Amino acid sequence: MGQQRLLRRRRADPAVTLDQAGLALADTVVRQGYAVLDPRCRAGLVDEVARGYAEIIGDPSATVDMGGRIKDAVRYVIDPLCHVPAIRELLTPPVLSALDAYYGGRWRVQHVRMWRISHLTEEQRRVHHYGNLWHCDQHPTSTLKYFVQLSDGVTAEGGAFRLHSIPNTRRIMRSGYLGQGWAKGPARALLDDPALVVPFDAPKGYGAFCNTTRCLHRAGIPPLGTTRGMTQFTFVPADTPNLSGDPFHGLKPDPNVAEGRYA
Repeated sequence: MGQQRLLRRRRADPAVTLDQAGLALADTVVRQGYAVLDPRCRAGLVDEVARGYAEIIGDPSATVDMGGRIKDAVRYVIDPLCHVPAIRELLTPPVLSALDAYYGGRWRVQHVRMWRISHLTEEQRRVHHYGNLWHCDQHPTSTLKYFVQLSDGVTAEGGAFRLHSIPNTRRIMRSGYLGQGWAKGPARALLDDPALVVPFDAPKGYGAFCNTTRCLHRAGIPPLGTTRGMTQFTFVPADTPNLSGDPFHGLKPDPNVAEGRYA
């Protein structure tokens, strides 16, 4: 069964009770491929997570450099749930409600990641280092990611993660997009058209759902002398609801965050 057909059937016959706010958010993700939200975290949580990130990201025993050409251009935390356990709380009720609506209540966390990206020169950013070129991920289309901003002052002009909606991604794909780093004709201009690009320039602690398989996206480049931090949760369909009450029940460290792998 096709992945989008699977999701439609599950949304039509949800395994849990859904609320209107979650349904509205999920509907935006279905139509546009993304949605930005204030997850309404408890007081102090965002700063607690940001402090944990700042403390661990420089520890070589707990991190690994995974840049494609320049290794330390991107650094990942190995097992962020262990080192910064407060990130568990970033999956707040509004986030969980949207996930239940999107998946009909049947989903699981595939992995959790936390990383830091660094500045690239104009010459360096022409090739892949950490997803800095426009691309779509090669996941099933039912995969959904939730990004949480960990840095202050991220701007559209600076290092904000950026994406195109599903409708605009289709338009660009049909206009000359040939693959990561390759585009011709109208697609070349459309990729960076400020009227089309959606920057994730929300404040620290805000989240963004994105279907990175269906939405063209790329990492923004932090300004010289700065870095940008992010946490990412990846979700996939499950056969049954998670009745444990813990979205991370049984989750193991991501095996793809390791020496010799690439971001």
